[in-house]
Amino acid sequence: MRTLLTLGLGAAAMYLLDPEQGPRRRAQLRERWMDGTRRLRERASGTAAEARGPMGVPLEQDKPADTPPGAHHLGR
Repeated sequence: MRTLLTLGLGAAAMYLLDPEQGPRRRAQLRERWMDGTRRLRERASGTAAEARGPMGVPLEQDKPADTPPGAHHLGR
């Protein structure tokens, strides 16, 4: 198993450190990484914003149906 890991790391190093195509490949890898982190950040902030509703106030639909008016949920 260690041999396969070593061979894989060596192949990745050769692929990325190639003098002719290496800079282009590293730039593509960097762009894909940055795009992925940006998308993840946007999705996470969008999901959090949906859960809060406008101006950070929790949505009324999040209350359980059997909660009496004026009662506050403890979030457990």
